[in-house]
Amino acid sequence: MQEFCCEWRISDASGRRKALSEGDDSSSALRPIVAQGLAEEVLERLKQAILDGDLRPGQRLIEHTLANELGVSRTPVREALKHLAAEGLVTVDGRRGLVVSRLSLEVIEEAYMVREVLEGLAARLASEHPYDPADLQKLQRALDAMEQGGLSPKAFDAVHGEFHDTVRNMAHNAYLDRYLGELAAFRTRMVSLDWIPKTRVTRSLEEHRSIYEAIRDGRSDDAERLARQHVASTRKALLQRLQDHADA
Repeated sequence: MQEFCCEWRISDASGRRKALSEGDDSSSALRPIVAQGLAEEVLERLKQAILDGDLRPGQRLIEHTLANELGVSRTPVREALKHLAAEGLVTVDGRRGLVVSRLSLEVIEEAYMVREVLEGLAARLASEHPYDPADLQKLQRALDAMEQGGLSPKAFDAVHGEFHDTVRNMAHNAYLDRYLGELAAFRTRMVSLDWIPKTRVTRSLEEHRSIYEAIRDGRSDDAERLARQHVASTRKALLQRLQDHADA
């Protein structure tokens, strides 16, 4: 199994743990809510570091080190790592312990194959449901932003993600929304690691425009077909680039 890594840096923590209460008037019954908020913040910080490439594939995740960098106790870090493992972003690597999941050709291909089917279903359902005009406006704004150009890779991915997030929200299927949300992490990591070929951008814009028009016009068969072709084309270009890199 071939694996790919990149150079990395980890950002300084942008804040320290806040006190659970200020003064003695706080009800102890409210403290678990604050603690839960802290756990969620730690989870989001670690997840974003992985998605942004600050924590690289294969990087060891040492509980006490992460806790010190984030300025928190080990408990919320431990809980966050459990969640990240459930999402497939963290895995156990023998004696090394927990590491950021590596991205192999096989893993990427499998993830994109599943995403192809689910994105197609999302587009079909979105075209079949009565839509909110505000959702079409979101899709149009995302398209306009992508087509104007000049966006950084991270900014482009954010707008690109907004387009796909809106489509899956229009599908009105909680399970579909959940699974596609998890698979979106692969797309973000590909962009952060600069693995998406630049040549895909122009063609991708045309594909998004066609998907939008099919959903708008209620052409469910076309919407599903076009969405699947879009993901399949991205998968093919991505795997070819990684294979070329491995052979170089």
